[in-house]
Amino acid sequence: MRQLDEGELAVIAEVARMYYIEGMSQLEIANILFFSKAKVSRALRIAREEHIVEFQINYPLKRSIKLETELKRRFRLKEALVVTDLYENQNTDISIKRIGEMAANYLDETLKDGDSVGIAWGRTMYQTVRQLKPSSPRRIQVLQLMGNSMDDYQMDIDVTTLTERMAQAFQGTATRLYAPMYVNSDIVRKELLKEPLIRRTMEKIRTVDYALTGIADVSLEHPKSTWAGYLTEQKKRELKRKGAVGYLCGYFLDKDGNKLSDPINDKIVGISFEDLKNVPHVIAAAGGLDKTNAIRAALKGNLIDCLITDSRIAEKLLAMRDGC
Repeated sequence: MRQLDEGELAVIAEVARMYYIEGMSQLEIANILFFSKAKVSRALRIAREEHIVEFQINYPLKRSIKLETELKRRFRLKEALVVTDLYENQNTDISIKRIGEMAANYLDETLKDGDSVGIAWGRTMYQTVRQLKPSSPRRIQVLQLMGNSMDDYQMDIDVTTLTERMAQAFQGTATRLYAPMYVNSDIVRKELLKEPLIRRTMEKIRTVDYALTGIADVSLEHPKSTWAGYLTEQKKRELKRKGAVGYLCGYFLDKDGNKLSDPINDKIVGISFEDLKNVPHVIAAAGGLDKTNAIRAALKGNLIDCLITDSRIAEKLLAMRDGC
């Protein structure tokens, strides 16, 4: 869409005010402004997309305390937050948005001045950052936990963008990792890690207070995943044959939450698997029934301290026989 000028934005804002605040119908607005009804509808859509209009629901998400308590006991978690699904067979996109809202609220309640937070990427991270509305500014440092995606990946989900937006939301500072997520050549990767700017960032990443990440499954059906552009379909099948069930911060995991024995796991530019396990508070926000085995693997491997998920995932995790 082309860049709108101030005059056009002012008209769109007026249309939004008439519709949302004064309660006029689209037809009434069209008659007053001598617009077509289609033009009014388009103006309202742009108002939402450009954040001229934002909605806030002043009612907390419904949580399942029973499931949270059982998850903490079963998987030895420090914290578990379970948002109750609105209805059976709830759309995954809706679940992810609600989990993101829960995660955003948790961060607002938890983070304090001086904390450092490393962030990964993905759809749930995007929904978390997008819904951040901190109750007060905080002098936190937000660090990019891993390198960037390929050029054709969705930029609003990219980790650099998420790092910057989270820092802006809290009025903190952002530390970026100027590197690709994955470097095929071991020689190039080693030389890259020697660069002073990257080396200093990596040193900071190792000592973060919190790590915020999603958990993803290894799916052949989702070409636009974090690894889009890095992995061929053949490589994905090979990883699945080796026992990969999902990945966290880019590291492929087996069913027990161990780092999969495959060269791909040694080519990442970002927090090391060992350092990730030593982060004091690893917060994982993930939903969607296809991720159940991946989440379970992360739990079995004791890779996370706080799980934020939905009630369907929680029930399925608890129904599995071999817990941690």
